[in-house]
Amino acid sequence: MSPIIVASDLSPESDLAVSRACMLANRLNIPLIALHTVDNQLPLPVQDRACAEAKNLLGKQLARCPGKEVADMQLVIKRGPVAETILRAASEQSAQLLVMGKHHQRSPELFVGTTLERVSRLSSVPVLLVAGDGGTYESGLLALDFSTCASEALRSAALILNGGQLHALHLCNPPLGARLSGPAARDAFIAEQQETLSDLLEDEFEILDMLGTPRPTADLQIQTGEVRTFLEQAIARLHPSFIALGSHSRSGMSETLLGSLALALLREPPCDVLVAR
Repeated sequence: MSPIIVASDLSPESDLAVSRACMLANRLNIPLIALHTVDNQLPLPVQDRACAEAKNLLGKQLARCPGKEVADMQLVIKRGPVAETILRAASEQSAQLLVMGKHHQRSPELFVGTTLERVSRLSSVPVLLVAGDGGTYESGLLALDFSTCASEALRSAALILNGGQLHALHLCNPPLGARLSGPAARDAFIAEQQETLSDLLEDEFEILDMLGTPRPTADLQIQTGEVRTFLEQAIARLHPSFIALGSHSRSGMSETLLGSLALALLREPPCDVLVAR
């Protein structure tokens, strides 16, 4: 079974990400890989000592996690550049989810962003940023559109929720013609969007059934306006455990850049953030 991977730098800040990954692995009964990367630019004797010490510290970090021990767990110490090593491990292990903490927001690199941004931009695996001590995942907020990465975010959110509550939000701005034609035309356009997105949700839930992932209890909300304001209002009203969204960019450079909304949420997360490509 494909594992969850949690990347830790062994700092106290990373304890929360490791703890959340352990909770998810136990809850979903799937394997967990705890990964630490040692800088391969260090002298070899220093690397060897760092690897030995890291394995000991990572084991202690996992032992501090509340609840029962994960049944299938590996401690993996690798050498190399941090972002590239995390991405390679996620790909090689065909991970279901990559869990990272706010400690990966430090040390931005010129032109390429922080480790968190680089991994989120390039990962083929959904990335979960653990930003706060939210306990178990009982509810999630999904920014839903018609993109393939939003569908991937939905499936990952459903996996994490394991039957919990999913609030699907869609920002709908009617075309100019509908706006100029008056409230009736605008309402008709929004109703059409509601029907289309409801069908999309049902199609995705049928895929979840095939994958063996429990369907979340879902509600769909459509609103007009500015997306950041819409999300902020929904977060204040619903208090979700996490936000899920696709990482596409309106610039058409989704292979190179994170979407502006995803990037903003990763830099200033109001709660945990799940980003999928």
